[in-house]
Amino acid sequence: MKKKLLSMVMVVATVATMLAGCGSAAPADGGQTTTESGSAEQAAVTEQAQQVEEQVAATTEGRKVGFVTFGLGGDFFQMLADEYVKVFTEAGWDAQYADGQFNPTTQIEACENYIAMGVDVLFCWSVAPEAMDGVVAECKEKGIKFIAFVAPTSEYDAVMISDDAELADYACKLAAKWIDKTYADAEDHSVPVVVLSCRTADTGVVQADELDKIENFSTKAKFVKEIECQDETVDDGMKALENLYATDQSVKVFLTAHSSIATGANNYLTGLSSPVQDYKDMAIFAINGDNAMGELIKTSVNDECPLRGMVMTGSVNDTASEMLFVCNGIMDGSLESGHVQKAGTLFVDADTVDEYLSTGTVKSVSNADFD
Repeated sequence: MKKKLLSMVMVVATVATMLAGCGSAAPADGGQTTTESGSAEQAAVTEQAQQVEEQVAATTEGRKVGFVTFGLGGDFFQMLADEYVKVFTEAGWDAQYADGQFNPTTQIEACENYIAMGVDVLFCWSVAPEAMDGVVAECKEKGIKFIAFVAPTSEYDAVMISDDAELADYACKLAAKWIDKTYADAEDHSVPVVVLSCRTADTGVVQADELDKIENFSTKAKFVKEIECQDETVDDGMKALENLYATDQSVKVFLTAHSSIATGANNYLTGLSSPVQDYKDMAIFAINGDNAMGELIKTSVNDECPLRGMVMTGSVNDTASEMLFVCNGIMDGSLESGHVQKAGTLFVDADTVDEYLSTGTVKSVSNADFD
């Protein structure tokens, strides 16, 4: 329906152009003519075009969309959920989200609730994609468009992905830039690096495996060990550092795929009970984050904290806007079934943090600068 309406808009616009040209044509004697009938016809066409555009906009009114999140355990996840509601609501959608709680069972129940509500489109950031086959089949049966977010399911109408391994590699490259500059005079592979992981989801497994390869990206880094956290929370990050520093305070650099764990590690190192007060040779690098992390990265420029950088799959507004683009495209047929929407990468560190905080994105640095 929307494709037909858009076609009508194009036809009307073409007719308007033709009529405008006819109404302004110069007569053979070189005089200038503006006909009243031409003006009236053009006004009528303009009014018709506006009516068609209103019909196009109305096609989203009353449509419902649900988003089952990975979980809301960190500011980034909550900010994304809130921005998704804002962007979709402004576009005329009835948009809701549910907390997936990092739990496949909880996610399936939330999906089934949205199916029962009769949503037109269902987004799901699956903790365990292989467990979602029943949900996808039920969506197909009910005519609901299923869009897999980040984690591809076995079937989908569209999928929005980032390459988890590639994103972790870029985190390593961002960290390597800092390590090799800060420790330029150190012996090769002599700077201890610890990876703080959480392997409860496939993404966490893939990205931890890549972060463990930091030596492949830095001439100075030495991978010491991986500390596996039970969950990806701020408390888990704090506990991991507290336990490590109880016996070994030689590690200065930490990598993690989880923004909340990174925040917890930073909180411990800057807290009253921390054995460290000087952060000039320390760093924490993470995958994904939010403005709060951006503010911490900004303070690290003056060595006030060790949180030095993060890589992201786009700002929350960029991501929410892409979700709307894919959603509309799948509904109006401008995107084919099975469409793959690949996310870009944002690099936030001392060089780009001001740009990120002021604009919500980073355009001055791209993947090509690290490839």
